[in-house]
Amino acid sequence: MSSTVAEFPDTYTDIPTALLISAYGAGPARLRTALADLDGYALSARPRPGKWSIREIALHLTDSELVGVGRIRLTFAQPGAAYYVYDENIWARAHAYQEADAPAVERPVSLFQSLRAATLPLSAAATSVQWRHAGLHPERGTVTLRNLLELYADHSERHLEQILECRRRIGAPVELIPILERRLY
Repeated sequence: MSSTVAEFPDTYTDIPTALLISAYGAGPARLRTALADLDGYALSARPRPGKWSIREIALHLTDSELVGVGRIRLTFAQPGAAYYVYDENIWARAHAYQEADAPAVERPVSLFQSLRAATLPLSAAATSVQWRHAGLHPERGTVTLRNLLELYADHSERHLEQILECRRRIGAPVELIPILERRLY
């Protein structure tokens, strides 16, 4: 964890909330499209030196979503609450992402889909006051509910781009048009 607090980026302030909600809600179906028809080799290949495999990216998305949904629901219900920070690389090793078999990938992808489906109605019903509810992140400082929507809508889009790049590099390309044209980070 960094000892310096960095402000949350304002990259998406001009993007309509409805578009962010749409990108957030579309994440699971887009992930399933990106993972379709991949065999064990394709899931575990690391065509980008020093980067995660498609399998690791998919499993990371679910673990990150578990944390994200907790933050979203906490901020929605208890503004001002503190978040914890987790280290995605420690989680990847501890949960043996790269060793996961096909069912061990499908279950988390289904969980990712369920978590988004359970959280999407909160976003759809949030008022302008609720979008300004905030929590306290140890590294980012004050993070609003709107910031969390930005972060997790962007998160799945960013990792989908990585999966698509891996697919391209192993000769199994698939086309998915980005919903959000630029990345938050």
